[in-house]
Amino acid sequence: MTIPEVSTELRQSLERHRFSLRPQPDARPGEEIVGVVLEDGGETFHAGRVDHHLGLWSAFAVVRNTGLFRLDEVGRHESFEHAMLDVLMSFTHVE
Repeated sequence: MTIPEVSTELRQSLERHRFSLRPQPDARPGEEIVGVVLEDGGETFHAGRVDHHLGLWSAFAVVRNTGLFRLDEVGRHESFEHAMLDVLMSFTHVE
């Protein structure tokens, strides 16, 4: 899977704040998953993910570091970039 293109401004912001986008290999047929990770001093922390299924991008962000469900759905969009922005604006804890 290839990661969808984002604007130059968003790409530069991701790099400046040490975020990267990674394709997730465990997606079901017909689904695409892109992980959002924060790289900090040689460590990598999961911040959320964006799933593409049935024509919409669903944004999931880590909003708590304890509990049964560590990710909350924080939005659904037709645009990959808008879903990415939801993840970046919503995550509060890194795993």
